[in-house]
Amino acid sequence: MPEPADVRFGDGSERARIAALLAGLPPGERVVVGPGDDAAVLRPREGHDLVVTTDAFVEGRHFRRDLLTPAEAGTRLAAANLSDLAAMAAVPRWALLSLVVPASRSAADALALEHACARALDGEGAAVVGGNLAAGDGAFSATVTLLGEVERERAWTRAGARPGDVLAVTGVPGSAAAFLALALWGNPPSRTRAPGGLAERFIAPASRVRAACALAAAGGVRAAIDVSDGLGADLAQLCRASGVGARVHETRLPADEPFRAAARALSAAAGQERGPLPAGESALLPHFQWGPSDDYELLLAVEPVAWERCREVAEAAGAPLTAIGEVVEGAGLELVDRGGVARPLEPRGWDHFRSA
Repeated sequence: MPEPADVRFGDGSERARIAALLAGLPPGERVVVGPGDDAAVLRPREGHDLVVTTDAFVEGRHFRRDLLTPAEAGTRLAAANLSDLAAMAAVPRWALLSLVVPASRSAADALALEHACARALDGEGAAVVGGNLAAGDGAFSATVTLLGEVERERAWTRAGARPGDVLAVTGVPGSAAAFLALALWGNPPSRTRAPGGLAERFIAPASRVRAACALAAAGGVRAAIDVSDGLGADLAQLCRASGVGARVHETRLPADEPFRAAARALSAAAGQERGPLPAGESALLPHFQWGPSDDYELLLAVEPVAWERCREVAEAAGAPLTAIGEVVEGAGLELVDRGGVARPLEPRGWDHFRSA
């Protein structure tokens, strides 16, 4: 695909800009009418339900130009939407992509974001079939509406966990928060401070769609939610929807070497300069694991007899799955610390109207 000229996106006609955005987009399956008409016409498979989600990325709120290129922002935007469909065990099929582009942004920026987002969606089977393009005076922003399919009445939901179920997570929740904390610690901000594995995990989050579909086929998952606000907050949402409580063991929470390396680096930096983070690696790890963090991982409640099978299926699909606790009767969250002492866990997570 040829690179566009680095001209301001405000230059040229609207039709020319739309044509540039649509050029080279891969065709989708079961698309009767695709991009370029007033609306798309799609044909779902017989015996399937439609699953629909949407997410918006606003520059300065969801991504920063000093940490992510427009193409990388597009990849993360795709990941955010794919994660929602994975949490429903749905197969991605079609997407609508809308851009609001200020005159200060170049055509190259807009096209890079759009094409990277389309490529990431196409990698999981979803085609961009339409959208919208608008000029704006505010922030550069992009919104994806993603549609998928799931066998009729087979979608996962948050409401289904039962006492005794195994609570399990994919990946290493808290990684996004650790990356941002380290990248933003100095002046100017720089992602080069973060360990390579952690930076790669943030820039291009692994899709869990294939693992979710494999798990759905294997059976045993009773409830699911994607971890995009923070593990504690999303666990609380799953428990509220299911009418249950949860007990989590601190020693079982996944923490690989890139994650620990970030905590060590931040601990050393905090020792030299006062900041908002807790002191010491042992305090930083749970701070990131339970606080706001848009990791795009999955949190599952798994039937106990199916746990080993589900762990093996997820691993084979490229999604390491770790048991972190169990569903309990009642309400509220409980954390068993490294000393074996159980205490109430107050969930913390991202809130657009409270978080800075």
